[in-house]
Amino acid sequence: MSGTRIRHAELQHLASQLSERDWAIVRFLSQHRYATTVQIRRIFFADHASQSAATRACVRVLGRLLTHRLLTRLDRRVGGVRHGSAAFVWGLDVIGDRLIRAGGDTKLRVHEPSSAFLTHILAVTEVHVQLHEAATSDAFSLKLVQVETEAWRTYIAPHGLSTILKPDLMVSVSSDEYDDHWYLEVDLGTESLPVVLRKCRGYEEYRRTGRAQTEHGVFPRVLWVVPSPARVTRLIAAIAAEPSLPDRLFTCITPQELISTMRNPL
Repeated sequence: MSGTRIRHAELQHLASQLSERDWAIVRFLSQHRYATTVQIRRIFFADHASQSAATRACVRVLGRLLTHRLLTRLDRRVGGVRHGSAAFVWGLDVIGDRLIRAGGDTKLRVHEPSSAFLTHILAVTEVHVQLHEAATSDAFSLKLVQVETEAWRTYIAPHGLSTILKPDLMVSVSSDEYDDHWYLEVDLGTESLPVVLRKCRGYEEYRRTGRAQTEHGVFPRVLWVVPSPARVTRLIAAIAAEPSLPDRLFTCITPQELISTMRNPL
C-alpha cells in the first residue's frame, strides 16, 4: 500500500487491524488537524511506567500509522532537531481521512501549513490536552470538547445576514458542585484589540438570539486564553470600555490559569 489508491476491501481490512487506541489517535487528529508527538503521548500513552517508555511506545505506534498512510508527519519540528522524534508534528493523511469518512473519497489535501496557522492549531490542541489531563486526575469531568468547525454556530446577525460564530473550542465540564459550558478563544497576541473586540461583539450578538440557551440551558461563558498578564489586563480594560459588552460574559486568563479557572469558576 505504497500509494494513496486503495480499494474498499483493503480499506476495510486495514480498519479491522486498528486497535481502539489507533482509532482514537486518528479521530483526535481529524478533530484537531495537528498535534505533536508529546501531545499525543500525554493523551494516549499516559499509562506507561515512565515518560521515556511512553515516548518509545508512542513513536512506534505513530510510525506504524505513518507507514499505512493514516497519518502524515510535517517536515518541520517543534523545538528543533535536538528534541528528536518528540518534536515531530503529526496530521491526518489521505488514508486516515478515508477511514474517518467511512470509506468515501478523501477531500484532504496534505500540505505544509504556515507557521502562524500551525502555532495556533497546536496551541488549541494543547488546551484540549491539558483539559484531558486535568479530567484524568479528577479535577473535573470533561463532558464535551468540540473543536473549530464542530464548535461553530450559525446565526442571523442584527443586520439580517447569516453569520458564523467561530470559537476555537466549545467545552463542557462538571463536578459535584457545578456544570459549566465555555467557548474558548486561544489568543496568541497576534490580533489587534479592535479585532478581538469585534469577535466579542459576535458572542453578544449570538447570546441575544437565545440559541445557545436553548442548546445548553444557559449561555456559555467566553474564555479568552491569552499569552501574558499584560494582555489579560489590556483585554479586560477594552471589554469594560465597550458599552455593548456585558463584563460577566467574558473571562480573560493566561494559559497557566486554565485548569484552576475550570476547577473554580467564578
